[in-house]
Amino acid sequence: MKTITINEVLDRKLTLIDARTPAEYEKFHIPGAVNLPVFSNEERELVGTTYKQKGKEAAKVLGISLISPSLPDFYEKAKELSGEEEFVVYCWRGGMRSKSLTVVYDMMGLSCYQLEGGIRSYRQKVTEGLEHMANLTTPYLVLEGLTGTSKTEILNELENRGYPVIDLEGLAAHRGSVFGRVNLPERSQKEFEAELYHRLEEIGDTAFYIIESESKRLGNIIIPDFILDGKQKGTRIQVHVPLSYRIQTILDTYHPEQHKEEIMKGINKIEKRFSDEDRFEIYSAVEDKNYASVVERLLLHYYDPRYEHKAYENEGEIVNLSFESLEEGIRLVQNEVDRLGTMLRSEGEKVSL
Repeated sequence: MKTITINEVLDRKLTLIDARTPAEYEKFHIPGAVNLPVFSNEERELVGTTYKQKGKEAAKVLGISLISPSLPDFYEKAKELSGEEEFVVYCWRGGMRSKSLTVVYDMMGLSCYQLEGGIRSYRQKVTEGLEHMANLTTPYLVLEGLTGTSKTEILNELENRGYPVIDLEGLAAHRGSVFGRVNLPERSQKEFEAELYHRLEEIGDTAFYIIESESKRLGNIIIPDFILDGKQKGTRIQVHVPLSYRIQTILDTYHPEQHKEEIMKGINKIEKRFSDEDRFEIYSAVEDKNYASVVERLLLHYYDPRYEHKAYENEGEIVNLSFESLEEGIRLVQNEVDRLGTMLRSEGEKVSL
Protein backbone atom coordinates (compact mmCIF):
# COMPACT_ATOMS: atom_id res chain seq x y z
CA MET A 1 0.00 0.00 0.00
CA LYS A 2 1.35 3.42 -1.02
CA THR A 3 1.05 6.50 1.16
CA ILE A 4 1.48 10.19 0.33
CA THR A 5 1.86 13.44 2.27
CA ILE A 6 -0.52 16.38 2.10
CA ASN A 7 2.21 18.56 0.55
CA GLU A 8 2.67 16.09 -2.30
CA VAL A 9 -1.09 15.89 -2.83
CA LEU A 10 -1.51 19.65 -3.11
CA ASP A 11 1.60 20.09 -5.27
CA ARG A 12 0.51 17.39 -7.72
CA LYS A 13 -3.21 18.29 -7.62
CA LEU A 14 -4.27 14.65 -7.48
CA THR A 15 -7.88 13.49 -7.41
CA LEU A 16 -9.07 13.15 -3.81
CA ILE A 17 -11.63 10.70 -2.43
CA ASP A 18 -13.01 11.36 1.05
CA ALA A 19 -13.93 8.01 2.64
CA ARG A 20 -15.66 9.53 5.68
CA THR A 21 -19.40 9.73 6.26
CA PRO A 22 -21.54 12.33 4.46
CA ALA A 23 -21.96 14.21 7.77
CA GLU A 24 -18.19 14.42 8.33
CA TYR A 25 -17.65 15.50 4.73
CA GLU A 26 -20.32 18.17 4.99
CA LYS A 27 -18.68 19.74 8.04
CA PHE A 28 -15.21 19.95 6.53
CA HIS A 29 -13.32 18.42 3.63
CA ILE A 30 -10.30 19.14 1.47
CA PRO A 31 -11.40 21.45 -1.38
CA GLY A 32 -12.12 19.46 -4.53
CA ALA A 33 -12.45 16.12 -2.73
CA VAL A 34 -15.33 13.85 -3.69
CA ASN A 35 -17.22 12.00 -0.96
CA LEU A 36 -17.25 8.22 -1.42
CA PRO A 37 -18.20 7.12 2.10
CA VAL A 38 -17.21 3.72 3.41
CA PHE A 39 -20.12 3.95 5.89
CA SER A 40 -23.32 5.93 5.96
CA ASN A 41 -23.86 8.20 8.96
CA GLU A 42 -25.95 5.51 10.64
CA GLU A 43 -23.52 2.69 9.85
CA ARG A 44 -20.61 4.69 11.25
CA GLU A 45 -22.53 5.16 14.50
CA LEU A 46 -23.38 1.47 14.64
CA VAL A 47 -19.73 0.43 14.16
CA GLY A 48 -18.69 2.86 16.89
CA THR A 49 -21.28 1.48 19.29
CA THR A 50 -20.17 -2.08 18.52
CA TYR A 51 -16.55 -1.13 19.22
CA LYS A 52 -17.47 0.30 22.62
CA GLN A 53 -19.75 -2.59 23.63
CA LYS A 54 -18.08 -5.64 22.05
CA GLY A 55 -14.54 -4.61 21.21
CA LYS A 56 -12.33 -3.94 18.21
CA GLU A 57 -12.62 -7.36 16.60
CA ALA A 58 -16.42 -7.34 16.58
CA ALA A 59 -16.41 -3.82 15.10
CA LYS A 60 -14.01 -4.93 12.33
CA VAL A 61 -16.20 -7.91 11.44
CA LEU A 62 -19.28 -5.68 11.32
CA GLY A 63 -17.42 -3.12 9.19
CA ILE A 64 -16.33 -5.79 6.69
CA SER A 65 -19.89 -7.12 6.42
CA LEU A 66 -21.18 -3.59 5.70
CA ILE A 67 -18.50 -2.73 3.13
CA SER A 68 -18.28 -6.01 1.19
CA PRO A 69 -21.52 -5.73 -0.85
CA SER A 70 -20.48 -2.27 -2.05
CA LEU A 71 -16.96 -3.10 -3.26
CA PRO A 72 -17.87 -3.36 -6.99
CA ASP A 73 -19.56 0.03 -6.74
CA PHE A 74 -16.55 1.54 -4.97
CA TYR A 75 -14.30 0.24 -7.76
CA GLU A 76 -16.43 1.61 -10.58
CA LYS A 77 -16.85 5.03 -8.98
CA ALA A 78 -13.16 5.42 -8.16
CA LYS A 79 -12.18 4.40 -11.69
CA GLU A 80 -14.61 6.95 -13.12
CA LEU A 81 -13.56 9.78 -10.77
CA SER A 82 -9.84 9.27 -11.33
CA GLY A 83 -9.97 8.61 -15.04
CA GLU A 84 -7.79 5.61 -14.13
CA GLU A 85 -5.00 8.06 -13.16
CA GLU A 86 -3.34 8.20 -9.74
CA PHE A 87 -5.63 9.28 -6.90
CA VAL A 88 -5.68 9.62 -3.12
CA VAL A 89 -8.04 8.32 -0.44
CA TYR A 90 -8.28 9.88 3.00
CA CYS A 91 -10.36 9.57 6.18
CA TRP A 92 -10.09 11.34 9.54
CA ARG A 93 -6.54 10.44 10.63
CA GLY A 94 -5.32 7.91 8.09
CA GLY A 95 -7.03 4.98 9.76
CA MET A 96 -8.95 1.85 8.80
CA ARG A 97 -11.44 3.43 6.42
CA SER A 98 -8.93 4.93 4.00
CA LYS A 99 -6.50 2.04 4.50
CA SER A 100 -9.17 -0.54 3.63
CA LEU A 101 -10.18 1.25 0.45
CA THR A 102 -6.58 1.86 -0.60
CA VAL A 103 -5.75 -1.85 -0.22
CA VAL A 104 -8.87 -2.85 -2.20
CA TYR A 105 -8.16 -0.39 -5.00
CA ASP A 106 -4.54 -1.53 -5.17
CA MET A 107 -5.66 -5.18 -5.46
CA MET A 108 -8.00 -4.17 -8.27
CA GLY A 109 -5.20 -2.58 -10.24
CA LEU A 110 -5.92 1.09 -9.57
CA SER A 111 -3.06 3.43 -8.74
CA CYS A 112 -4.09 4.69 -5.32
CA TYR A 113 -2.44 6.36 -2.32
CA GLN A 114 -3.55 6.70 1.28
CA LEU A 115 -3.12 10.21 2.67
CA GLU A 116 -0.76 10.13 5.66
CA GLY A 117 -2.50 11.55 8.73
CA GLY A 118 -5.84 11.88 6.95
CA ILE A 119 -7.65 15.18 6.85
CA ARG A 120 -6.02 16.12 10.15
CA SER A 121 -2.74 16.60 8.24
CA TYR A 122 -4.51 19.04 5.91
CA ARG A 123 -6.04 20.92 8.83
CA GLN A 124 -2.59 21.17 10.45
CA LYS A 125 -1.13 22.56 7.21
CA VAL A 126 -3.86 25.24 7.04
CA THR A 127 -3.39 26.20 10.70
CA GLU A 128 0.39 26.46 10.41
CA GLY A 129 0.08 28.39 7.16
CA LEU A 130 -2.23 30.98 8.69
CA GLU A 131 0.04 31.28 11.73
CA HIS A 132 2.94 32.07 9.41
CA MET A 133 0.90 34.65 7.49
CA ALA A 134 -0.19 36.26 10.76
CA ASN A 135 3.46 37.20 11.35
CA LEU A 136 3.77 39.12 8.08
CA THR A 137 3.64 42.92 8.11
CA THR A 138 1.83 43.35 4.78
CA PRO A 139 -0.32 46.53 4.88
CA TYR A 140 -4.02 46.61 4.02
CA LEU A 141 -6.18 48.82 1.84
CA VAL A 142 -9.67 48.75 3.32
CA LEU A 143 -12.77 49.38 1.23
CA GLU A 144 -15.58 50.71 3.37
CA GLY A 145 -18.93 52.39 2.97
CA LEU A 146 -22.56 52.15 3.94
CA THR A 147 -24.59 49.02 3.16
CA GLY A 148 -25.46 48.81 -0.52
CA THR A 149 -22.51 50.78 -1.92
CA SER A 150 -21.33 47.90 -4.17
CA LYS A 151 -18.20 47.15 -2.13
CA THR A 152 -18.41 43.42 -2.86
CA GLU A 153 -19.00 43.95 -6.58
CA ILE A 154 -16.02 46.32 -6.79
CA LEU A 155 -13.75 43.91 -4.92
CA ASN A 156 -14.82 40.99 -7.11
CA GLU A 157 -13.98 42.95 -10.25
CA LEU A 158 -10.60 44.00 -8.87
CA GLU A 159 -9.88 40.36 -8.01
CA ASN A 160 -10.82 39.38 -11.57
CA ARG A 161 -8.28 41.95 -12.77
CA GLY A 162 -5.51 40.39 -10.72
CA TYR A 163 -5.45 42.61 -7.64
CA PRO A 164 -4.59 41.05 -4.22
CA VAL A 165 -8.16 41.02 -2.91
CA ILE A 166 -9.19 38.93 0.09
CA ASP A 167 -12.97 38.64 -0.29
CA LEU A 168 -13.83 37.77 3.30
CA GLU A 169 -17.58 37.61 2.67
CA GLY A 170 -17.08 35.32 -0.29
CA LEU A 171 -14.72 33.05 1.65
CA ALA A 172 -17.16 32.92 4.58
CA ALA A 173 -20.24 32.57 2.33
CA HIS A 174 -21.87 35.30 4.40
CA ARG A 175 -22.69 38.93 3.60
CA GLY A 176 -22.17 40.20 7.13
CA SER A 177 -25.69 40.95 8.36
CA VAL A 178 -28.72 39.13 9.75
CA PHE A 179 -29.64 38.57 6.09
CA GLY A 180 -26.10 37.51 5.26
CA ARG A 181 -26.84 33.83 4.63
CA VAL A 182 -29.80 34.41 2.28
CA ASN A 183 -29.36 32.14 -0.76
CA LEU A 184 -25.83 31.17 0.31
CA PRO A 185 -24.46 27.80 1.56
CA GLU A 186 -23.49 27.07 5.14
CA ARG A 187 -19.75 27.21 5.78
CA SER A 188 -17.86 26.12 8.88
CA GLN A 189 -14.95 27.92 10.55
CA LYS A 190 -12.58 25.20 9.33
CA GLU A 191 -13.82 25.57 5.76
CA PHE A 192 -13.43 29.35 5.92
CA GLU A 193 -9.88 29.08 7.23
CA ALA A 194 -9.00 26.61 4.48
CA GLU A 195 -10.45 28.93 1.82
CA LEU A 196 -8.56 31.88 3.35
CA TYR A 197 -5.30 29.95 3.44
CA HIS A 198 -5.59 28.96 -0.23
CA ARG A 199 -6.45 32.51 -1.27
CA LEU A 200 -3.42 33.90 0.57
CA GLU A 201 -1.24 31.21 -1.01
CA GLU A 202 -2.69 32.13 -4.41
CA ILE A 203 -1.88 35.82 -3.90
CA GLY A 204 1.66 35.07 -2.71
CA ASP A 205 4.15 37.88 -2.13
CA THR A 206 2.41 41.26 -2.42
CA ALA A 207 2.96 44.87 -1.38
CA PHE A 208 -0.55 45.04 0.11
CA TYR A 209 -3.87 43.27 0.54
CA ILE A 210 -7.31 44.69 -0.29
CA ILE A 211 -10.23 43.82 1.98
CA GLU A 212 -13.68 45.09 2.85
CA SER A 213 -14.14 46.53 6.32
CA GLU A 214 -15.80 43.73 8.30
CA SER A 215 -16.73 43.06 11.90
CA LYS A 216 -15.03 40.29 13.87
CA ARG A 217 -17.85 37.91 12.94
CA LEU A 218 -19.51 37.06 9.65
CA GLY A 219 -22.41 34.98 10.90
CA ASN A 220 -20.80 32.01 12.65
CA ILE A 221 -17.39 32.73 11.11
CA ILE A 222 -14.70 34.48 13.17
CA ILE A 223 -12.23 36.64 11.23
CA PRO A 224 -8.58 36.06 12.30
CA ASP A 225 -7.04 38.74 14.50
CA PHE A 226 -4.20 39.48 12.10
CA ILE A 227 -6.70 40.57 9.42
CA LEU A 228 -8.69 42.65 11.91
CA ASP A 229 -5.47 44.34 13.02
CA GLY A 230 -4.59 45.05 9.40
CA LYS A 231 -8.05 46.47 8.81
CA GLN A 232 -7.86 48.74 11.82
CA LYS A 233 -4.52 50.25 10.76
CA GLY A 234 -5.02 50.15 6.99
CA THR A 235 -5.65 53.03 4.60
CA ARG A 236 -9.42 53.38 4.16
CA ILE A 237 -11.08 53.93 0.81
CA GLN A 238 -14.59 55.05 1.73
CA VAL A 239 -17.20 54.96 -1.05
CA HIS A 240 -20.39 57.02 -1.25
CA VAL A 241 -23.42 56.62 -3.53
CA PRO A 242 -27.01 57.99 -3.56
CA LEU A 243 -29.63 56.27 -1.39
CA SER A 244 -31.59 55.16 -4.47
CA TYR A 245 -28.47 53.38 -5.77
CA ARG A 246 -28.02 51.57 -2.46
CA ILE A 247 -31.64 50.41 -2.37
CA GLN A 248 -31.43 49.00 -5.89
CA THR A 249 -28.11 47.28 -5.16
CA ILE A 250 -29.62 45.47 -2.18
CA LEU A 251 -32.73 44.45 -4.12
CA ASP A 252 -30.51 43.07 -6.91
CA THR A 253 -28.34 41.21 -4.39
CA TYR A 254 -30.97 39.62 -2.15
CA HIS A 255 -34.00 39.24 -4.47
CA PRO A 256 -36.41 39.48 -1.51
CA GLU A 257 -39.40 38.52 -3.66
CA GLN A 258 -37.79 35.07 -4.06
CA HIS A 259 -36.65 34.73 -0.43
CA LYS A 260 -39.47 36.25 1.59
CA GLU A 261 -39.32 33.62 4.37
CA GLU A 262 -35.58 34.11 4.95
CA ILE A 263 -35.97 37.89 4.83
CA MET A 264 -38.76 37.73 7.41
CA LYS A 265 -36.59 35.61 9.73
CA GLY A 266 -33.90 38.27 9.54
CA ILE A 267 -36.35 41.08 10.26
CA ASN A 268 -37.76 39.18 13.23
CA LYS A 269 -34.26 38.92 14.74
CA ILE A 270 -33.76 42.69 14.79
CA GLU A 271 -37.33 44.01 15.16
CA LYS A 272 -36.76 44.94 18.82
CA ARG A 273 -34.34 47.60 17.60
CA PHE A 274 -37.07 49.35 15.59
CA SER A 275 -39.42 52.05 16.78
CA ASP A 276 -43.11 51.14 16.77
CA GLU A 277 -43.57 53.25 13.65
CA ASP A 278 -40.69 51.57 11.80
CA ARG A 279 -41.89 48.13 12.80
CA PHE A 280 -45.39 48.86 11.50
CA GLU A 281 -44.14 50.37 8.24
CA ILE A 282 -41.67 47.53 7.57
CA TYR A 283 -44.19 44.73 8.13
CA SER A 284 -46.84 46.57 6.12
CA ALA A 285 -44.41 47.04 3.24
CA VAL A 286 -43.48 43.34 3.31
CA GLU A 287 -47.14 42.36 3.06
CA ASP A 288 -47.56 44.78 0.14
CA LYS A 289 -44.38 43.37 -1.46
CA ASN A 290 -42.98 46.89 -1.46
CA TYR A 291 -39.45 45.73 -0.78
CA ALA A 292 -37.84 49.01 -1.81
CA SER A 293 -39.62 50.65 1.12
CA VAL A 294 -38.50 47.84 3.45
CA VAL A 295 -34.89 48.31 2.38
CA GLU A 296 -35.04 52.08 2.78
CA ARG A 297 -36.34 51.79 6.35
CA LEU A 298 -33.75 49.20 7.27
CA LEU A 299 -30.94 51.32 5.85
CA LEU A 300 -31.90 54.63 7.41
CA HIS A 301 -33.05 53.37 10.80
CA TYR A 302 -30.91 50.30 11.43
CA TYR A 303 -27.82 49.78 9.23
CA ASP A 304 -26.61 53.36 8.78
CA PRO A 305 -26.55 54.21 12.50
CA ARG A 306 -24.72 50.95 13.26
CA TYR A 307 -22.18 51.60 10.51
CA GLU A 308 -21.42 55.12 11.69
CA HIS A 309 -20.74 53.75 15.18
CA LYS A 310 -18.44 50.97 13.91
CA ALA A 311 -16.50 53.27 11.57
CA TYR A 312 -14.76 54.90 14.54
CA GLU A 313 -12.97 51.61 15.32
CA ASN A 314 -10.58 52.06 12.37
CA GLU A 315 -7.54 54.30 12.63
CA GLY A 316 -6.18 54.62 9.09
CA GLU A 317 -6.22 57.58 6.74
CA ILE A 318 -9.52 57.98 4.83
CA VAL A 319 -9.84 58.56 1.08
CA ASN A 320 -13.41 59.47 0.05
CA LEU A 321 -14.83 58.53 -3.36
CA SER A 322 -18.33 59.29 -4.70
CA PHE A 323 -19.97 57.73 -7.75
CA GLU A 324 -23.36 56.98 -9.28
CA SER A 325 -22.73 53.78 -11.25
CA LEU A 326 -20.86 50.54 -10.62
CA GLU A 327 -18.59 51.10 -13.63
CA GLU A 328 -17.60 54.51 -12.30
CA GLY A 329 -17.05 53.08 -8.83
CA ILE A 330 -14.77 50.33 -10.12
CA ARG A 331 -12.73 52.85 -12.12
CA LEU A 332 -12.35 55.29 -9.21
CA VAL A 333 -11.43 52.62 -6.67
CA GLN A 334 -8.98 50.96 -9.04
CA ASN A 335 -7.28 54.29 -9.73
CA GLU A 336 -6.98 54.92 -5.98
CA VAL A 337 -5.66 51.42 -5.34
CA ASP A 338 -3.04 51.94 -8.06
CA ARG A 339 -1.98 55.25 -6.51
CA LEU A 340 -1.79 53.87 -2.97
CA GLY A 341 -0.21 50.64 -4.16
CA THR A 342 2.63 52.56 -5.83
CA MET A 343 3.31 54.34 -2.54
CA LEU A 344 3.25 51.11 -0.54
CA ARG A 345 5.60 49.35 -2.96
CA SER A 346 8.01 52.27 -2.74
CA GLU A 347 7.91 52.17 1.06
CA GLY A 348 8.47 48.42 1.02
CA GLU A 349 11.51 48.78 -1.22
CA LYS A 350 13.02 51.38 1.14
CA VAL A 351 12.53 49.06 4.12
CA SER A 352 14.23 46.16 2.32
CA LEU A 353 17.31 48.23 1.40
